[in-house]
Amino acid sequence: MERAHCECRPRRRVIPMIEELSIQQTLNRYSESASRADWEQVLSTYVPDGVWEIPYLGAKFEGHDAIRDALRHFGGPMDYIVQINAPALIDVNEDTATARSVIRECGKFMGQNEALEVLGFYADTLLRTPAGWKFTHRVFEVRGMHRFPLVPA
Repeated sequence: MERAHCECRPRRRVIPMIEELSIQQTLNRYSESASRADWEQVLSTYVPDGVWEIPYLGAKFEGHDAIRDALRHFGGPMDYIVQINAPALIDVNEDTATARSVIRECGKFMGQNEALEVLGFYADTLLRTPAGWKFTHRVFEVRGMHRFPLVPA
């Protein structure tokens, strides 16, 4: 039996899907690098004059130096932080894109049996560069922040 060939496949969707995958990889690289406190790798996901905002804290950091200082400040009192991002909703428009993703961050305070959990959303604007997709602007919208004791093992 001969298989019918469908001419109705949305071939136009292939290129945008590749771009969306590349953008999702940028988001993944950010989360994985932040979880390892590899600030230089985190910064590699931003354009040099990129912006990171956290309205909940009234904070806005512009450029690699300011973002690096903020990351070190937030990570300083922690033994570790792990950031988990959900697959993003991505819209590509030529050489720019937007992405929205759900984030969960968990960490342990240094020298304490106390943890922090932060839940929220990232709203991102990205630019296609010769080195791949980079953030021009990231806004972290906090939905909840919880401190709680850890049970000793």
